[in-house]
Amino acid sequence: MTPPLRCHLLIGPPGSGKTTFARRLAPLLIGPGGEPGLVLSTDAIREQLFGDAAVQGPWDEIRAVLLKRLNQAVEQGVPVVIDATHARRPWRLLYTQFLALPAPVEWIGWWLTTPLDTCKQWALLRERPVPVAVIEEFRSSISHRRFGPSRAEGFALVEKINPAAESIEPDAITARLQGFGKRIRSALNRDKAKTPFLHRYSRLLDLERLLFLLRLLSTHNNLDSSDPATASALRQIINPAPEGDLAQRAAAYLGVWRGVHQGFSECYDDANAIRADLAWLEANGFFRLDWQSQGPIVPGDPPENQSSTVNGGYPAMADARIFRRLFTLLRHIIQEPFDSPAPTRQGVNGHPKAEHDLYTHLIDRLSEIEGAYTKDQRAVMRKDLEELLNPYSFRTRPQGQGRPDSLRHGYSLGTALLSADQLLQVHALLKASLERLSDASQKPLLDALEERLHWAGLLGPQLPQRRFGNRAMANRSFTAEVIGTLASREQSQRLEHVIRDRRRLRLRHRLDPEPTREQRQRGDDGSFVVWPLQILFHNISWYLAFETHAVGYEHGLIRTLRLDRLELIHEDGNARRTTEADHDFALRRLERLLHVCGGIYFGHDIKGQLALMPPAEQANTADSPVTVLPGADWFDRLRFSCTQETFRLIREEPHRYPPEHTRFSRPIQGLSNWAANERDILKPNAVGDSHPYPVEIRLPRWTIEADWDLCAWLFRYGAGIRIEKPDTLRQHHRLMAREVEEMYARADIQS
Repeated sequence: MTPPLRCHLLIGPPGSGKTTFARRLAPLLIGPGGEPGLVLSTDAIREQLFGDAAVQGPWDEIRAVLLKRLNQAVEQGVPVVIDATHARRPWRLLYTQFLALPAPVEWIGWWLTTPLDTCKQWALLRERPVPVAVIEEFRSSISHRRFGPSRAEGFALVEKINPAAESIEPDAITARLQGFGKRIRSALNRDKAKTPFLHRYSRLLDLERLLFLLRLLSTHNNLDSSDPATASALRQIINPAPEGDLAQRAAAYLGVWRGVHQGFSECYDDANAIRADLAWLEANGFFRLDWQSQGPIVPGDPPENQSSTVNGGYPAMADARIFRRLFTLLRHIIQEPFDSPAPTRQGVNGHPKAEHDLYTHLIDRLSEIEGAYTKDQRAVMRKDLEELLNPYSFRTRPQGQGRPDSLRHGYSLGTALLSADQLLQVHALLKASLERLSDASQKPLLDALEERLHWAGLLGPQLPQRRFGNRAMANRSFTAEVIGTLASREQSQRLEHVIRDRRRLRLRHRLDPEPTREQRQRGDDGSFVVWPLQILFHNISWYLAFETHAVGYEHGLIRTLRLDRLELIHEDGNARRTTEADHDFALRRLERLLHVCGGIYFGHDIKGQLALMPPAEQANTADSPVTVLPGADWFDRLRFSCTQETFRLIREEPHRYPPEHTRFSRPIQGLSNWAANERDILKPNAVGDSHPYPVEIRLPRWTIEADWDLCAWLFRYGAGIRIEKPDTLRQHHRLMAREVEEMYARADIQS
């Protein structure tokens, strides 16, 4: 049998010396007619097609020329050297396992390990400079511990060479070439042990397509476009959404989806192959919980032509025995993502200690399934978890933490019944229910949910996207869905994604007058730009809390507006907070304003809002172009006195306004039936006063002057309170009383 044609794939970042090495290597590779090997360079093809190697041009045209010349050379038996970075695995698999070439090819991968600093220096000598960031990115991809070049990709051999430290003269290269035959035969002999156990997913290309398909379906909720959260996430990959059956749509997404595995390409977007993968997953119980879920994994026979498409190495899971046990474990994790040992006795410092560790627990759970782990394979399972779940991101890393605590808490693949965003919404509403409605019965459920969301990496230290903004929520339903506004189901979900991703929006208030012709000519369409922060429930409506965006200002005004009165004009997906610290500081400002204002009206003065931050936070405003006055200058004191009955009611709402800013009257001997606390410090009014109990609240100036919620709270007590300071609020109260009296007087006359 004619041996495969030996061709060569260069692998290295820009500036690593690939082109020079290709020129030295090609003359040493002799074709059937004595001709030298053919060098195929993407830069050379660009220069031929577009007149300049610096012109990127349409990749399809470049690729068509490259593949045509490759096929012609292979058909004629001429060795080929492909000179390109091949920095990512799919770019290498394209040649080693994806292409259907006219004759069998045995690929040699030349991995140029030129030091990074040398690559940068040599890149400066090129006529076409390459950005340093590109060099660093490509070298990082090639050096990836799990996804760097290896025989498992279908190479007959991967040869490392450092042109900066080793000779690349013809004699030195020839010496290496002469030793390849023996090394390749030795490697193939070692692989023979796997031959009886090869299966349909033994090729790395087929195996990774299956793994990435599982990641796609679990990460994006089975591509369910009826779920707004999933639909929004999928639009970030392809917009508009692709059509067709699940296999066609999955193929389209896999063709462009980018993940931690360093990228996808056309290697994984074969719809027919994916359709067969979906059928295999269905037959092996991955998509439902029934008897098949506990059945043995059946890998399937290898394709008849597999031996002709792999003339090199195989991955570890090419062995059906390893594949069966790993996919038995993976199937279990998909269906029970939080399965872990139950804590049964006390451990160190009072923390619960598990009866068994994770490995023993999982082995016990899977022990009845044929092909699963045996009792003595704890170390094997640990290695498998490290090799499968972590590299392919089946275990997400909790936000704000380092190494995932996977060994104690199990692994999480997806969210099963609900998408990740939907789970976070459930958490936010349950937490709000507990905090604002004082429903302590929900505390165990909230604790369990938060624990699992942290394990899954879904719940970080950031504030929730939705919350209750007022301290005394009315028992009313929230704002009805208004189509075309942020209160609509689709836009509400979209808004939560924007908040999570710290993106910028352009909005318009529905009640604002339409812009005039002159305004439109000036480019003023009545819209405004904001950084959304949170969705707040206040009284009977959902509100959007946001920070206004103004060019030249580091910090904007924090405001709130009703969702059903806001229209989305434009979502700027490319405009994000430059740092997470900016978004976090805006959230802390919002939290502070909600606390000190006692409502969702925050005034219209950025200086005042910044001044209300605690002293330790003032450093965050040092670079702001606004001059911030001391916080005390932005507070006023509200003082009023109450009847005994009204005072009792007001004392029952101690957290309506900041407790540290609230002062109550001391008890009156012989009249009051409560014991004084640290806030009962005001001297009662004179004996015989109809309103003997004074109350003082320190509030932002704008709250006292213009917050309708404050007036509504005070005035609902009618004559039960007597406002004393400030005089403007006192006169407002008196005016309202006169208007009410006059209204009834007119009604009496008319009747």
